[in-house]
Amino acid sequence: MKKYVISGVIIGGLCIYFFMALVVLPQEYLSHKVIEPQPTQDVTLSNDELILGESFIIEIEIENKNDVSDILVTSVAFPGLQEIGDEVEIIGYDYTQTPTYTDLGDKLNSEYTYGEEISATYPSIEAHSRNVPKDTSYQMALRVTPQNVGVFETYIKTISIPHTTELSHYPYEGFLDTQGEYVSVFVVTVKP
Repeated sequence: MKKYVISGVIIGGLCIYFFMALVVLPQEYLSHKVIEPQPTQDVTLSNDELILGESFIIEIEIENKNDVSDILVTSVAFPGLQEIGDEVEIIGYDYTQTPTYTDLGDKLNSEYTYGEEISATYPSIEAHSRNVPKDTSYQMALRVTPQNVGVFETYIKTISIPHTTELSHYPYEGFLDTQGEYVSVFVVTVKP
């Protein structure tokens, strides 16, 4: 008799387990809203034309709208440089993580992490914040002193992770960089 009671309890427990695993819990997971962060950015250049040896300031303000973002990344890239060196200096930032530098050849994800891993073809600076509530903003300022006459280009983009929609990155359209991601292009003319 004891065997039947123990067998009945085990069978009943397994039935409850499988009912929860196959019916109740999947519905609970499906009922959760997908997180949809939406970054925006406002960029100001102090000059769009200067004399060789002079500096200009890039001021970047980003804001996370709509929903929480696990990670918010702003990338400032310099396609005309081989290395950042003394030409670019971070003069201020309030992101929660220390900015990192990407050098030529460093491995990068592409196409908003959906593409393959590629090698960086120009240097960049990335500023990160983690656990970013909606309506939170961050700033970064850079001093740039070009070493050559001509056009000095800067690519700037901001990406929210999780990257769940086309609004999870800024800009939403335009010029694609070597990672296959949209960037805002800023140009300063350097005269002799």
